[in-house]
Amino acid sequence: MKKVLLDTSVIIDFLRRKDKEKSLFAHLLQEGNQTAVSIITHCELYAGKSVWEEKDAKEELEAGQIRAKSDLNLLDAIIAATAKIYNLELATLNLKDFKKVEELHLFKL
Repeated sequence: MKKVLLDTSVIIDFLRRKDKEKSLFAHLLQEGNQTAVSIITHCELYAGKSVWEEKDAKEELEAGQIRAKSDLNLLDAIIAATAKIYNLELATLNLKDFKKVEELHLFKL
């Protein structure tokens, strides 16, 4: 048994397939592997308006929503989401991009 981190493409392929048993994801499970996904994959799936249920994944959901509404790259969207979820001021030198995020408090000297 292996521990395998799934890329977003593997999840999307599984969700879109009619013959799910032929997907790489199904193959990995049938072989008895443990699978995991990163926070990046969670965010990419939320940004793509996937079929994931809203649960205790506040940061992932928020980052996905920020990403869907703006031109921020995914990593910056995760940073912004973390600041918003925990009600923190974000200290950044990249004001141009982050000032576009609604309800994000930017640290000012």
